[in-house]
Amino acid sequence: MKQEMKIDAPPRGDLPRWGTRFTFDTFVVELVPPGPRTFNVKLKNSFASISFSEDEGHSTLADDKLRRFDRRPYEYIVSPPDFPLRGTSDNAPEVLVIAFDFAALRPEIASALQLPDEMIEPRIIIGSPKPFVTSIAQRIRKHMMSSDAPGDYLRSLCVVLIVEMLRLPGRQRKLGRGTILKEAVFNAILNYIDSNLDGDLSLETLARLAGVMPHQFGRAFKRRVGQSPHHYVLQRRIDAARRMLIETILPIADIAYANGFSSQSHMTTTFKRELGTTPAQLRNKKEH
Repeated sequence: MKQEMKIDAPPRGDLPRWGTRFTFDTFVVELVPPGPRTFNVKLKNSFASISFSEDEGHSTLADDKLRRFDRRPYEYIVSPPDFPLRGTSDNAPEVLVIAFDFAALRPEIASALQLPDEMIEPRIIIGSPKPFVTSIAQRIRKHMMSSDAPGDYLRSLCVVLIVEMLRLPGRQRKLGRGTILKEAVFNAILNYIDSNLDGDLSLETLARLAGVMPHQFGRAFKRRVGQSPHHYVLQRRIDAARRMLIETILPIADIAYANGFSSQSHMTTTFKRELGTTPAQLRNKKEH
């Protein structure tokens, strides 16, 4: 079956059916066969995938720029709900994917990890191969290839796989969350900001995507970029709006809304405070 979606089209809100799929009450699991593949989705549920052999191609987490990747066998990715995922590979390997309702599975995950429910949150995880995760994925694959119908055993295996993918290392597990923003996660957050300037980019939202507590995220972010998440987001919105003012003839109000300002007057006030000029003055300078 041809595994292709248009990479530049709006992302799909559901997983295309490419291979053997079983549906349970809180998740779907699919064994996707190897072959050329383009992936472009933004699912309402959390998403997890693990490859059975090495893979290379171009992909991105959240932003518009595709970057080359070289993935080892049994590396895995977990993303939170409403997170854009795009990628393309000329020779993609066999992959196991699970789209799951995080809120519905939270009690089972918390029980398995022996943590309070409130300490289990959706987050971005880019995981290196781990023996137990690999073993469970292989069992799921074998069962799906030999069974015509889902059953309790397969469901249990899938839940165990989700739990193990979400399991934090010892020091972080004591805190219930990651305390360090790994490079790949940090870059994904920066890409997410640039791709969602018109959306909710509050400290709480960004921390949830990273899987850390807001105050931890704020401190880690400021150490990386030298400014708070709020000020960084504001600067990215200003920079994007400035480019649109200079490079397009869109109405100033439309530019304001497209970049996360609540109104034209809000953007004008922000420009005056941060740049010492207004959007209209900036555009007039360009025209003259």
